[in-house]
Amino acid sequence: MRSKNLFLFALLSQSVVSCSKQSVPPSPPSLTVINAVVGSAPLVTDLTGAGAITWFSGADKIAYNSYSTADYGDNNQLPSSPGLQRLALYQYPDTLPQAKPLYNLTLTLPPGSINSLFLMGTVDEPDTLFVADQLPVSAISDSVAGIRFVNLSPHSAPVSINLSGRANGSEVAALSYKGITAFTGYPATQDIASYSFEFRDAATGTLLATYTADGINNAESDPYNPTKIWRNRNTTLALLGVAGGSGDQALSVLMINNY
Repeated sequence: MRSKNLFLFALLSQSVVSCSKQSVPPSPPSLTVINAVVGSAPLVTDLTGAGAITWFSGADKIAYNSYSTADYGDNNQLPSSPGLQRLALYQYPDTLPQAKPLYNLTLTLPPGSINSLFLMGTVDEPDTLFVADQLPVSAISDSVAGIRFVNLSPHSAPVSINLSGRANGSEVAALSYKGITAFTGYPATQDIASYSFEFRDAATGTLLATYTADGINNAESDPYNPTKIWRNRNTTLALLGVAGGSGDQALSVLMINNY
């Protein structure tokens, strides 16, 4: 069973202090990191910029086809400079002190921003897609689910997305590799139990993967469905893997909670 943990870095900003009073600090940025690197081992994160880390065995790890969450508030984990954050990711297990990161990035994270970092490609050819998220806000009375789509299948041909029973491309006509849509509001009323999305080769119509978004009418207070709430939330459906792949490398769809 693949993990669906969310990796969310809450990066605390330094307060600005005047002679007479302390001002209210800006809201910290957030970052969701998704591991879609085909063939990768679980990725260990290092936000300090200090180089190879020595605590791999106890570190948070992001397995392929998953995302996780962690909060960072220690002084040595503050942004390197205002708006900037170092992030290195290592494959686990690796040999220290010779370990080299699969990724070594410096990200711009303005205060209060909400961001997604999609790690993709392959171990031999890693790639990234960094997005400053614009999350729509809906009133409780609206009863909608915000859903967007992203194509993380390395160098794939464009894919179309349709709801089951509707024409090919009814939701997205052609989504190229590293393409991402805006969030679309889908009704999430009591009479709608699920949506079934079909990902197809945009040119041939060949079915590549299917994802059923069930529990659309679950209420947030529903104790039987605590992890799959769609109504008045925002969610990303990501196409991972490679065409013709098998096992972990087969095409599949990952649900990412953006809230």
